[in-house]
Amino acid sequence: MSTATFTDLLRKPKDVLAHIDQGQVRITRRDGDDLVILRGHDLDVLENGVALSSLLLRAIGRNKGDVEAALTELFAWTGEFNAGELSEYASEIEQVLYAASELGTFERLLRVQQEWKETAVAYAMGMGPVEPIEFPALPALPAIPVRVDRP
Repeated sequence: MSTATFTDLLRKPKDVLAHIDQGQVRITRRDGDDLVILRGHDLDVLENGVALSSLLLRAIGRNKGDVEAALTELFAWTGEFNAGELSEYASEIEQVLYAASELGTFERLLRVQQEWKETAVAYAMGMGPVEPIEFPALPALPAIPVRVDRP
C-alpha cells in the first residue's frame, strides 16, 4: 500500500493517484483519520468476499463443521452434483475459505465459488461430466542414422 499526505493529494493528485494501479493508497491527515483510495473492483471483491466468507462460516458453524451440509443448505444448485463432486467442492471451498479469511484476499474464493456454480448450471442444462480423452499410443519412430563429417 502506497502512502501520501493529504497535502500531496491536493497539490499533485495525478502523482498520488498514479499509484492506485499497484494497490490501495493511504492518505494521511494531520487532523483526522487516514483515508484510503482504492479501485472500485477491489472494493467489490472485498465486499463480496467478506459477505460470502461470513455466509459460509456461519453455515459451517450451524452444521457443526460439516461443510457439505452447509453448502447444501446454502445453495440449492449443489443438488446437481453427485456425492463425489459435492465432496470435492466442499474440500476445495473449505481450504480456500479459511485461507481467504486469514489473508484478507478474496479473489480466489469468489472465483472458485463461481466456477462450481457454473458447473452446476451446465449440469442443469443437460451437460454432464466429461471423461478425459485418451489418445492411442503412437508407435515408436525408427532410429534414422545421421551421417556426421568430422574433421
